[in-house]
Amino acid sequence: MAALLTIETSTPACSVALQVDGRLVSRYSEEPRSHTQLVMSMVDEVLIEAQVKIDQVDVIGVTVGPGSFTGLRIGFASVQGLAFAADIPVVAISSLQAIVATYRRIAEADSDSIVLPLIDARMGEFNCAVYQLQSEPEMRLLAPDRLLSTEYTMALIHDHPSAIPVGDAGALSAAPELTERGYQPIYPNAIDLMAITESRFAEGIAQPVEAVDLVYLRGSGAWKKRKRLRDI
Repeated sequence: MAALLTIETSTPACSVALQVDGRLVSRYSEEPRSHTQLVMSMVDEVLIEAQVKIDQVDVIGVTVGPGSFTGLRIGFASVQGLAFAADIPVVAISSLQAIVATYRRIAEADSDSIVLPLIDARMGEFNCAVYQLQSEPEMRLLAPDRLLSTEYTMALIHDHPSAIPVGDAGALSAAPELTERGYQPIYPNAIDLMAITESRFAEGIAQPVEAVDLVYLRGSGAWKKRKRLRDI
């Protein structure tokens, strides 16, 4: 059985999971701005607990965005170091799809449920998409990952009345009206990347790490501008 390592750092939560021989070990922490200190220590901990060396890992699954600009870079830099060192292929996963996968597990959601994941992108905008659950780990993408203003995000929710809006807790502060739509705060967890990673690896979809790119629905220039304004 393949040894799978998954890493998720796209939101204020940081998590790592390792599955080998049917055994799953994981670490999860909600400590904003601590990903640099956490992610590699978590990797070391799960490898030691499972008694697995990094060169025994067959594939790494990682969220590549959209999400926290800094968090994504920290997680992906860690994956690059591990994958280059041990020649491990990588499965790239949407952060929004990861939120849906975590919701599926936590809510024990039925197949055919429609889920609308959100990540607060600041500046009055949200990263969002619409997925319909199918047999695990499959999902049907009804509306692609996109960056929308608060107004258009609410319109997207209105256009999918049966959709369950879920995502990071920051969205509620940015758009309190989400409460009226039954919004459920959920951070993605690396353990929920396992089924997706395993399925894509079996299908031969894993790539060399140098072929994988992070997904920023907003350019880094806008992020730098926001940082400068925040520092004034």
